[in-house]
Amino acid sequence: MENLAGVTLAERYTLERMIGQGGTADTYLALDSVLRRNVAVKILTDRSVDVRRRFLKEAQAMATLNHPNIVAVYDAGESEGHGYIVMEYVPGKTLRELEGGSISYHTAIRYLMQVLTALEYAHNAGIIHRDVKPANIIAEEDEVVKLMDFGLSRRTSDMTQTTKTGQIVGTIAYLPPERFMSRPADPRSDLYSVGIVMYELFTGTVPFRNDTDDLVATIFSHVNDTPALPRQVNRNIPVPLERVMIKSIEKDAQKRFQTASEFLAELKRLITPTSNEHEQALGTGKEAATIPTAIGEKPVSVPNPELREALDRALGPTRNRNDAFSNVLSGMLATRRRRYDEAKRCYDDALHDLQAIGNHIEYAKTALKYGIMVLQKAGDGMRERSELRESVRLLRQAVDIFRQEGLIEQVGEAEYIINSLERTAVEY
Repeated sequence: MENLAGVTLAERYTLERMIGQGGTADTYLALDSVLRRNVAVKILTDRSVDVRRRFLKEAQAMATLNHPNIVAVYDAGESEGHGYIVMEYVPGKTLRELEGGSISYHTAIRYLMQVLTALEYAHNAGIIHRDVKPANIIAEEDEVVKLMDFGLSRRTSDMTQTTKTGQIVGTIAYLPPERFMSRPADPRSDLYSVGIVMYELFTGTVPFRNDTDDLVATIFSHVNDTPALPRQVNRNIPVPLERVMIKSIEKDAQKRFQTASEFLAELKRLITPTSNEHEQALGTGKEAATIPTAIGEKPVSVPNPELREALDRALGPTRNRNDAFSNVLSGMLATRRRRYDEAKRCYDDALHDLQAIGNHIEYAKTALKYGIMVLQKAGDGMRERSELRESVRLLRQAVDIFRQEGLIEQVGEAEYIINSLERTAVEY
């Protein structure tokens, strides 16, 4: 398909440059002239009826999802003969681009935890991603991960009706065995794909592959072959991590993790072990414990007391960060349900934790969400002058942070909300 850079869709979205290509759609960085912000616009290139139907379902599925670890959908439609979806533009690198030993052990685990948090939310909404792979997981500079491209997603109630018998979609290397045997996908299928991503992150290779790029041989391997144990590929992988990886890619779905929350809980234990697990992993007395420092690097041996102290220092911010993200999500959900007192408490707690650990970018982004909540609350006729003033104060701090970090789009959003809040205060 021709390059559409320079074209304006719906008299609003000006396509600036292509930033991604796929089998059925191309993605462009674009400028939304109405809200004065950068967006990503996916343009359908395949005009077949089946693909057009799937494309529409993608927009419908993604539009229902509102989660900090899922790329948001803003708009969809047809213009100039092109079907399009307008999405949040997320600057950063995909896990495919970040592979090769550049990610530390704890960072890799945190990335996977965020993916599972996103899937837990989607699965609870009845939506299966069906195309989880490194290229669809993008990491921002502040290590916030977002799951994107629900192009193959399906509502669980639609699975058998919308997928033709024998049709295999997705990327072969990350699909679960059941997809090759005409069985419907379920949430455990996504978890298998996460397991493959995890295996690849820590070993540098996928467990089922064929060096001749023979798709039939690769499919056969998924269904029949036993994968090499992760520690056979990378001896620095801890035994508890290997157990989690092997369980996640069990061929029998009944033997895998049954829910994203179950998988997530196991990953949390890997970076926040209980005291008993500390004793088992670290030994007793003055014995040394071996911990991985980065994927592909040699492990570091540290005496127990020092290691425990270091873990306590290192994991404190991680817990605060996870608590903050949980509160942000709860605040967003409470805002949607117009439970404003609950939303305010959640955002207050999140802002406190993010400030405590010095995560300025997420602090600013949370202040922006808080401002949107206050504006929505005012629109519902519940205006509190002190709350309006407080929100404007937080947003002014956010603007300074966004400017320092070069996040021009967020500067524009924050200033727009500030102006709206100030007008609301004057009218009040």
